[in-house]
Amino acid sequence: MSAVFDFLVNTAGGLLMNLGVSGMVGQLLGVGATLALHPLLLLTGIVVGGAGIAMARSARQEAIARELNKRPQLQLVVNNT
Repeated sequence: MSAVFDFLVNTAGGLLMNLGVSGMVGQLLGVGATLALHPLLLLTGIVVGGAGIAMARSARQEAIARELNKRPQLQLVVNNT
C-alpha cells in the first residue's frame, strides 16, 4: 500500500511541477498554456518531476533515519565516595 501511495504522490507532484514549469515557459515563448497541455510534455513532466520528488523524499527519509539511528554518547561515571 505504501508503494501505491508513493507512486500517486510522485505522479501528482510531477504533474503539478510540469504544469507550472511548462506554463511559465509557454508564457515566455508566447504560445500560452497550450504548451503546458501537450500530452508528450505532460508525460515527460510526470516522469522527470516525479523522479525529482521521489529523490527529494528519499533523501529526507534517509536523513530522518540517520538521525533516529544515532547512538547516544556513552559516558563513564565513577563515584568514589
